[in-house]
Amino acid sequence: MRSAREYGRAGALALAALLLLAGCVGIPTAGSVQTGPVVDNKLSPDFVVLPSDPRAGSSPEEILTGFMQAVRGPQNDYAVARKFLSKNLAVTWDPDARVDISTAPAATTAVAAGDTLDYTVTSRAHVDADGRYFEQGATTQTLHFAFMKENGEWRISQAADGIVLSQSSFNIVFTKEALFFFDPSQNYLVPDVRWFPSRATVPVRIVRALLAGPATWLASGVLSTAFPVATTLGTKSVTVQAGVATVDLGKEALAASPQARGLMRQQLAATLGVSTVTMTVNGLELVAPDSTNAIVNPTVEAATLLGTTGVIGFDSGEGVTPLVGLSSKLLAAGATSIALSNDKQAAAFLGTGGVAFLARNGSDQALAVDRRPGLVAPTIDPFLFVWSARAGSAGSLTTYGADGAQHAVQSGLAADSRLVSMDLSRDGTRLLLYLVTDVGPRLVVAGVIRGQDNTPVALGELLSLPVSTNAPIDATWVDDRTVATISQQAAAAVVTIFALGGPSVALGQLGDARMIVGGSGGIDGLRVLRATGQIYRPAGSGGWVDTGTAATFLGTKQ
Repeated sequence: MRSAREYGRAGALALAALLLLAGCVGIPTAGSVQTGPVVDNKLSPDFVVLPSDPRAGSSPEEILTGFMQAVRGPQNDYAVARKFLSKNLAVTWDPDARVDISTAPAATTAVAAGDTLDYTVTSRAHVDADGRYFEQGATTQTLHFAFMKENGEWRISQAADGIVLSQSSFNIVFTKEALFFFDPSQNYLVPDVRWFPSRATVPVRIVRALLAGPATWLASGVLSTAFPVATTLGTKSVTVQAGVATVDLGKEALAASPQARGLMRQQLAATLGVSTVTMTVNGLELVAPDSTNAIVNPTVEAATLLGTTGVIGFDSGEGVTPLVGLSSKLLAAGATSIALSNDKQAAAFLGTGGVAFLARNGSDQALAVDRRPGLVAPTIDPFLFVWSARAGSAGSLTTYGADGAQHAVQSGLAADSRLVSMDLSRDGTRLLLYLVTDVGPRLVVAGVIRGQDNTPVALGELLSLPVSTNAPIDATWVDDRTVATISQQAAAAVVTIFALGGPSVALGQLGDARMIVGGSGGIDGLRVLRATGQIYRPAGSGGWVDTGTAATFLGTKQ
């Protein structure tokens, strides 16, 4: 199995290359109420942050300044940062409780004869105790710090758990990791992205988080784990060396069947990014049989899938190759969209009269599955269920099996929300929805809950992404942990990338746009169809260039 970390790091590097590092934070070293000099914490990734110890004779303001710089060094459980705290607080303070990522220089206010300081910080994102990244609108909060003297030196005696970092410091101090869980069919391993401080204990925190299960929006029937309930880490913990991991588990792991042990090993290998995993219980090897590796981040054809008036197929730059067994059926049914199954043997599409169809290689003609008026382009999952809904009501979402039978889906979506687009992840576990609501546009991802024979029965908790107020045009999956949108802002179409469990970033503008689809190669695989019919691709630094190819519509490769 290809290392899951290869996908994660490649995606992270591509996204990081687009980020403009945020401003630094600082506090004053003297005075009453004022905004202090900015502390330069734009760090170089080539260096490990080695914070300085408190200096003798420092004032409370200087102690707080030093502490805020020291939290950039997580080594030895923030050992240096704890030196700025009183003896009691150094023991109880929990730096992992929360990370606020600041967007502007901070200010402090000195009161109560200099033994209390208020630290005001504005942030647009934070990471919780479980390593989950949340991006929100700008929020301002005030943190309270109290001071006392120990052995003649000022130390912080009262402070909230957690730390504050600028965006640039966060990018260096924290590492993005993916925990992997199985879809219900156990054919796919699906990422649950978390952030952890870069220190020697990262593998331990990763495995503990894996054992605790997926995030709430991916739990309750969406994803599953092979580990027995309440499995813990053993006393020998986790070691990783030269691509080989040894994970010591608690006695609960002994309850796992041989098949489950093979799946447990797959989860650990994907999550730790290693090729070999040895599991032990109290130091004794837990034997696990070899098992067929589940798929991580399903790959798709590199060529662009498109439709013209005369052919529907893949364009590699030297003409369009028709879809074998499907192109003629789609053309006969008047296709205006297409979502192609991963094996290229089936497709969901809108056809003549706005009807949703399912076409399969080997069948005589496309099967009409949904004749309701005003449908959005349907999508298809790995089990050949067609997902269809009316644009005027997101609550109208339903699915159809390969035989055309309808299967209701409990979505919890508001009936009066207008649906702009919907797209399933390639592993079929998550549904991306671009909506227009009474309070403005919404971009949400929902886990898919399946019943018997992988039949969709419901959507799980909605994960909201921080979409702008621009008018929605279209959305797509970039890879297994990233999505993209195009929206209208004045006279320009704006492309935005959203990392599930990570930051969002603008990817440039075009004069106009009708559709966006993902492909292979992450962000480089994105394609945008303009109103002229020309297809554009990313050109780096937020630019877009004409591919020289024209189409009536673009197809989604599942």
